[in-house]
Amino acid sequence: MNFNSTQIITAIVAIIAIPYLIIVLRRASGQNFPFIKALNPFYTKEMQEADELKKSISPILDEIETQRVAKFIKHWSDKFENNRLTVQDVEKLNATIADGGADQVNGILAIHPNGRNMFNSINEKLTSKAAAQVEEGAILA
Repeated sequence: MNFNSTQIITAIVAIIAIPYLIIVLRRASGQNFPFIKALNPFYTKEMQEADELKKSISPILDEIETQRVAKFIKHWSDKFENNRLTVQDVEKLNATIADGGADQVNGILAIHPNGRNMFNSINEKLTSKAAAQVEEGAILA
């Protein structure tokens, strides 16, 4: 009986794939792994428990993030509505922008057009003051 290379390769694949699929089906049913994750031979029970923990903590983290954003909006709304924006506040907003919070700052400034005007005027003064200091330093050097 002669076997060609296609038949040999098919037999090897079947010999490897059938036991692997049996193991996957046992993991999916017995250990309650999702079928897709059961296909991964390196996916462990600890990883499954960590995924379940992330799912259970997710609503709490969402609530914390929501409260943090609400406090941010309230804090800056009070400053803009009461015309109490200071140089230090503008520096904090610039630091927030530098840390990747440009969307938050632009969002709060979009809600309060007067706040945007106050921010821009103070920011221009800071920018011109910084440019003057750099220029003065260049002259001294």
